[in-house]
Amino acid sequence: MAPGQWRVAFDAAYGTFTASHVAECPDVAPECATQFIPPHMHRVRVGLTHYEMEAEYGLRPRMQLSLRLPYDVKDIRVRYTTLAGAPFVPPYGDIHHRTETLTGISDPSLMLDLSPAPHWQLGFGTTFPIGHTTEDPVRLGKEGLEHEHTQFGSGTFNPKLSVQWLRPGRVALFGRAEGRFTLYESSGGYRAPQSLVWTVGPSFRAGRVSIDPRLNGQFQGRARWHGEVDEGSGFHNGGVRLGLSVPVGSFVVAPGVYHELWSHGFDGQTFRQGTTWNLAVSRSY
Repeated sequence: MAPGQWRVAFDAAYGTFTASHVAECPDVAPECATQFIPPHMHRVRVGLTHYEMEAEYGLRPRMQLSLRLPYDVKDIRVRYTTLAGAPFVPPYGDIHHRTETLTGISDPSLMLDLSPAPHWQLGFGTTFPIGHTTEDPVRLGKEGLEHEHTQFGSGTFNPKLSVQWLRPGRVALFGRAEGRFTLYESSGGYRAPQSLVWTVGPSFRAGRVSIDPRLNGQFQGRARWHGEVDEGSGFHNGGVRLGLSVPVGSFVVAPGVYHELWSHGFDGQTFRQGTTWNLAVSRSY
């Protein structure tokens, strides 16, 4: 990006995410001390609508600054079942999960991108602890109190590093990886998971249109509250994404669709990402 040039983009995406895990005594609820609660399943489905505003500014040749501001809508649907899949009504009620819709700003991030050599770009930055956080759900669950596992922020500044490589040409090759690291607990005792997202693949030109088939993947470690693992956290998955980039007047319109090929949750948990759609619109000034 040239010095003094701005690029502003708006991205909207929607996808579904399902996770499940076995719940059993003695950890599931205090009622375990007075009655038998058979092992059963917590099954959670989240329809996630993600909006993001991004602004980039060219500081000098081969150096630019970018700011991302996300906003999320999380439509949560919960089912409790026996291990065989039959409906189950837990005696502790819905203290762990509820069918509800949550909305809020997630932690924004600021990145400084440098191009130290042809075809390479390195990024350094941090998130800002603006998104809403909750009270320790692990402690509240052990006390038999209603709690919330879903939150929008980490409560901490989390460093981010990225590396990108692009070989231009009639068939360009592209690769990028971005990691987010957690160095300390929040004041509420939450330590967000380490995460890594990556993408690699070619880009084809058809006139002014760019066609971008990519292989995408992500890894998320375990989140912890005062050192104890937060249930439902930790997974890795990957799949294919097909994107287009189409100039429309002074704008660039970029639709895309992602289909998961593999996924794995930690400690016996299951995790699945449904087909995810996104649409980005950008303009340079």
